[in-house]
Amino acid sequence: MDQAALSILQTLLKTNRPPTDQETAIIRESMAPTNAELKSLEAHISETMARIEELESQVEQAESKLQRLREEEAAILETFDNHRRVFSPFRNIPEDILREICIAVVADSVPALSSRHQTIPLPYVLSQICSGMRHIALTTPIIWASMHVKIYPISFNSLAGYERAYSALVLKANTWFERAGGLGLTVSIEDHSDPYEMSAHSQSALWESLFDTLLSYSTRWKVLQIDTGNILSAPMVRIAALTAVEVPLLQSVSFSLDYVLSDPLLRHSVLLQIPTLRCVKLEICNMEMFTVDWANLTSVTLHPSPHSRNWIPKSDVKIILQQTKCLIFCDITVGLGGLEEHYTDNISLPFLKTLIVDERTFIPAKPGAPSILDLITAPILEIFDMRRQEFFDFADFFKRSTRISKLSLPYFDEDQSFTDTMRFLSHCPSLTELSLWPCKWSMDTSDADKFLRAFVESDAGVMCPCLQDFSIAGKIDFSFQTLRLFLEGRQGDIAAQNVMPWKKLVIDIRGIRDTEKRRQVSNLVSQKKAAGLNIREK
Repeated sequence: MDQAALSILQTLLKTNRPPTDQETAIIRESMAPTNAELKSLEAHISETMARIEELESQVEQAESKLQRLREEEAAILETFDNHRRVFSPFRNIPEDILREICIAVVADSVPALSSRHQTIPLPYVLSQICSGMRHIALTTPIIWASMHVKIYPISFNSLAGYERAYSALVLKANTWFERAGGLGLTVSIEDHSDPYEMSAHSQSALWESLFDTLLSYSTRWKVLQIDTGNILSAPMVRIAALTAVEVPLLQSVSFSLDYVLSDPLLRHSVLLQIPTLRCVKLEICNMEMFTVDWANLTSVTLHPSPHSRNWIPKSDVKIILQQTKCLIFCDITVGLGGLEEHYTDNISLPFLKTLIVDERTFIPAKPGAPSILDLITAPILEIFDMRRQEFFDFADFFKRSTRISKLSLPYFDEDQSFTDTMRFLSHCPSLTELSLWPCKWSMDTSDADKFLRAFVESDAGVMCPCLQDFSIAGKIDFSFQTLRLFLEGRQGDIAAQNVMPWKKLVIDIRGIRDTEKRRQVSNLVSQKKAAGLNIREK
């Protein structure tokens, strides 16, 4: 638009008067070039739109063709399904390996048969994978040789409902153990039933019919585990009446009973005296409840019943352990008396390899309260796990058990600098695994600098030179330099001679109150972890 036309246009826009003929002619003449350019652009737009429509049509045709190709591909692949099955890597796994896989899957837990829960037992899960695995599962007797029966009260509107439920359990139990062939069986019974409620609903007789089925296989029982309530149930009475003739293979018995009174039916039972028995675990309120032939046992576990505070007196534990002759494993809970409770009789356990002790006092005790360990001599002990809240001097016990390789031990209020702990550990030259934790989690912070350094440098020689797995928990404080020396003193170029390198470390840094120091320590742990050391901070 030329200057004259632009001036006229601006003038007209400032008023409401219409343009004169001359002004109209000038303005129209100035618009001619722009109109020509606009027509050209509109022509290009039309051409472009036509091209887009053409391309869209081609895309639609291409997509349609692609869909047909995919359908053809799917049809061809479908014809290859059988071929893929034939060439599946699963087919190349030998049957004996698949059997071992089945065994490993079931090994960690005893498959459960429950009157209430609908969880599918693992052997049945394995048998439902495919026809091949079904054959392997059904012909692998060992995965059917264990059963954990859980009995809960169940509710139906009629007796027929109860009968159907228990008949199904009886049939499943029969089928289950028949698949075990002639193998020894593990039978675990967890009875949560209420005898009064079951009697009111006629469930008692039905439960006994299921128990009859289990009992019919008693000649193949190898492991028996019973967990029942505080009422002496009819099945428990029948189990107590079993003899060596009825359970000729029985090697292990575990009873967890809340029943308090000592009943003659249990006390006169010969079940825990049969000659094949090697392992007994009792979680009961009264150790006089059963008569046990302790001399034959290689494994003994003695705990109070789960809901009882009646800890087993030290005097009772002493008498029991003195009767053993070939004990290899021992897990005991001991109730201690006061300081005046001292015994001179020793407990010789020449074959003991694993000892787990949980000691508590009946009354508040002063540091130094006697321990069952005062009496025990176990020269080839390898694993020792101690739980105790009051200070005890372990030195003499460790002197008598110099072959301990795995140790779990508390440290005490009185040992703020781990001086006593270091003295105890100086008698453990074979130690490879050590776990330390506070006897009371409310303890004040302990200074661990000297203690940690003792594992890598000491005038008297490095402490526990064979140690490779180390874990310490609780409120402990130590410097960045100490941790660095502790970690590198058994790793890398500055590692001490004649010591084993660290394999696994768990260090609690929550007791370090200085924020900057804790940050430095945490960064060091991260660096060592990145370098390949198996270390974790708490």
